[in-house]
Amino acid sequence: MPNQTVDVKASLFVNEIPKWGEPYPNILNRQSVLACLTDYIVQVNYNGYKPDPRKVLAVRTSDRTASLRNAATPLRQEVYYFIEGEIFPEVGTTRLQDGQPPAKLAEILLERSYEQLYIWTAYDFTKGSPPGFRKPFDHPLIHKGSPSPNPEQKTRNHEVVTGTNPLFFHPDPVPRNVIGQDITPDVSADRILEYVSQLVRTDFRNALPEGDNPPIWGDPLIGIASADDLLFERFQDPEVVGPGHRLPYEWLPGARSVISVFLPFTEHISKNYTKEQRYSAIEFSSGKWNGSKFLNVVRRALIRFASQHGGLAIAPNIDPRYDSDEWRPFWSERHTAFAAGLGTFGLHQNFISEKGCLGRLCSVVTTLNIVPTKRIYSDIYGYCLYAFDGSCHACIERCPTGAVSDVGKIADRCETHGNKDHFKEWGYGSCGHCSTLIPCSREIPGKIRNTLQALL
Repeated sequence: MPNQTVDVKASLFVNEIPKWGEPYPNILNRQSVLACLTDYIVQVNYNGYKPDPRKVLAVRTSDRTASLRNAATPLRQEVYYFIEGEIFPEVGTTRLQDGQPPAKLAEILLERSYEQLYIWTAYDFTKGSPPGFRKPFDHPLIHKGSPSPNPEQKTRNHEVVTGTNPLFFHPDPVPRNVIGQDITPDVSADRILEYVSQLVRTDFRNALPEGDNPPIWGDPLIGIASADDLLFERFQDPEVVGPGHRLPYEWLPGARSVISVFLPFTEHISKNYTKEQRYSAIEFSSGKWNGSKFLNVVRRALIRFASQHGGLAIAPNIDPRYDSDEWRPFWSERHTAFAAGLGTFGLHQNFISEKGCLGRLCSVVTTLNIVPTKRIYSDIYGYCLYAFDGSCHACIERCPTGAVSDVGKIADRCETHGNKDHFKEWGYGSCGHCSTLIPCSREIPGKIRNTLQALL
């Protein structure tokens, strides 16, 4: 398995997320949230109780103050939370009791939800993939690692595949997961796909704040892994993610399934990207930053979905316990997606799904029992054309800094690109050269796809 690449870009930004137990910095202004909730409660309890599904709590990046607003075109420096259904998922939460002052109910509700809101805004406002709050787990690290006790079997990956550069090693093949016939699912993967697809198509936050506000994300892919899949133990090996990678049931006792989501960028995000330009298209850099906020919307929505279907769920990457050890994360979205049958890695270290590599990933761990997605691959670079027969060098040629080469990707070289300085006034910085205008941008390359179909 490939190592989790270091996001050097993120380390250059101020990490606004404090250690657990430290005094909270002023990321979310409590008084302004209280005023918004009070105003909302007054409005929806006037002349009978009529909760308003349009109302959102809008939080500004500049001063972390909140305002009450109808859902509308998103602004670049704000994040949004629906009051009904998101902040307060239970119907009737904002109903006043007889004689109860609105400010009193607002204070009670805020007392219950402020820490949750604080965590949400901290993750939504922090660039990159930073360490989290470092809230300790309530038990010691469970480290299992590879089921194989033989170290030689772990280093057998240094076998050269005909047609590829001899320095590009192929790790051990991983077993295809065997799907048992005795699973009685609590919910189907198709139902989850329908739920997330509806969210992507209808939620106002899935839009660029620039230009004509086109959608950032297209229709998603959903993959399911069993929480007991031995690959999660394999991820703890030092040559994969590392020993700090937590197992699904450490995040959530009783975990049975892991839901992984791949969101592809729409054509709007990459249509102005050309092979000649040095810097990213503004649409891509905006889509990467503002689209990350929407990944958190999906994570939170899947947690609510699990609750509505009688289960529990945790999204590790926005959980207070999320952390990293020298940027080796406690939970890797890419490796989780690999386990969930969504795709494989590429030479550029991007994740390649059946809709290509031009997209992003998110996941939740849940107690719901869901039929796992069949992994049709056993090669971790199975969808990479370079690894397939050595015929493709597109991502190498696209990289303006030499970060991608025949031996993989050197993450810190991306910083020499200058994209961050170029878009400084916008607050963006992401480069997308190695995922745009290449054969695996929007699909599994044709030769590989034909081979896979012949095997099925």
